[in-house]
This record gives sequence, C-alpha cells and structure tokens, in this order.
Amino acid sequence: MAEYGKFTWKILELLAAGTLLGFTKDKGLRRELLDECDRIWYEMDHKQLFRFLERLRLKKYVEFVKNKQGIEKIHLTNKGKARFLVYQFKNISLKKAKKWDKKWRMVLFDIPESKKKIRDSLRRKLKGLGFLEFQKSVFIYPYACRDEINFVINFWDIPENVYYIEAPIAPDQTLRKHFKLQI
Repeated sequence: MAEYGKFTWKILELLAAGTLLGFTKDKGLRRELLDECDRIWYEMDHKQLFRFLERLRLKKYVEFVKNKQGIEKIHLTNKGKARFLVYQFKNISLKKAKKWDKKWRMVLFDIPESKKKIRDSLRRKLKGLGFLEFQKSVFIYPYACRDEINFVINFWDIPENVYYIEAPIAPDQTLRKHFKLQI
C-alpha cells in the first residue's frame, strides 16, 4: 500500500508539473520543470505507470483525452488537482539558507472566531514548519519562506487575514539562541 501511495504521488507530481509548464513564461522555471519531469519519468517502471494511471482514471483523478490527430493525452482533473494540493500541503517544508541574512520572517494573523478551526490549524502548521510562536498570533522564522507561507494561506483561503513581514528585530538574542544562529 505504501508503495502504491508513493507511485501515485509521483504520477500526480508529474502531471502537476506538466500543468505548471502551461502557466509559466519564465524560461528558467520552464527548464527546471522539464528537468523535474524527465527525472520523474525515467525513475518510473512504465508498466506499473500505466496500471496506476488506469487506477487514477477510475478514481477520477485523471482523464484520457484524444485529440483530432488521435494522440491521447492525460489531464489532471479538478479532483486530481485538489488531491495533489492536499499532498503538497501535508509535505511542505522550509529550507534553511546556508547563511542567515539577519532578517526575521514574521507571520501575523487575525483570523475571526468563525474560522477558529482554520486559525488553530494554521498555528499547528506554522509550529510544524519550525516557526517559533512569539505571541498567540505572531510566529517567527529566520529564513525566507514567503512562497511556502503564501501556499499555506491560499490553501485555506485566508490571505486577507495573514501578513508576512521580513524585518530585523532588536534585541534578538533569545530568538537567535532558539534557532541556533550565529552572527
């Protein structure tokens, strides 16, 4: 079962990367996505791939579409995209830079009581990502993570309730000690 899950995610990752190719104009990012697609493609057992694609089709995560020339393409359905986003959300992680730039990343939020579950889930997610809870609605991290935080807040559709700030903090000895940072 675990192997099935890993392979399914590889397929969804490949299809999602292909979808992203259609939305980016940046040549560097396109090259990166193509390289990632190639890497995933060549790591796969292709017999197993077609069996799994058929399973994904039956679960309505993908659909097979033939164009006028008879070439069959595989498209990620909305259900498949949603499943992939959940997987990405669960597995998101923050990278640590080799050298700290002496800026602190702060996530501040004011989420209404009507979205209490989301607010509590955001707190748990930020702690799980390695943020330090500075106050009840203020979390701090030493490395750049704007894209990851944007992904998280868009996942829950709360961008109007969350702020991301990069700034120095003084004094910050306690914070540096917590994150084991040297100047």
